[in-house]
Amino acid sequence: MPDTTTGKPVDERLAHYPERIQAAIRSEAHTWFRNHVEPAADMYDSQAAWARLLTPEQRRSHSAGAWYANQPLKRAAIGEVQRELGDPTD
Repeated sequence: MPDTTTGKPVDERLAHYPERIQAAIRSEAHTWFRNHVEPAADMYDSQAAWARLLTPEQRRSHSAGAWYANQPLKRAAIGEVQRELGDPTD
C-alpha cells in the first residue's frame, strides 16, 4: 500500500526508523540490493551496533571517514548513535 503523502510503498520493516534513516536505507537498497530493503536495513542495524561499541572520539573519526569515503548508510548509523548517546557536537 502506498504512503498517501509521498506515494512510496510503506515498508513495515522501516516503520520504526526515523525518516532520515529510512531514506538512507532506501538509497542503499536501491544502489546495492535492487531495491530490497531487508539487507540494507540489516546493514544499518549492524553499523549502528558497531558504532555503539566505539568511544565518542572514535565515532567522530569514523563518521568523518564515512563522509569522505561516500558511505552514507554508515554515516547515518553513526550519526543516529551519536544523537542517541548524546555525543558532543562540534
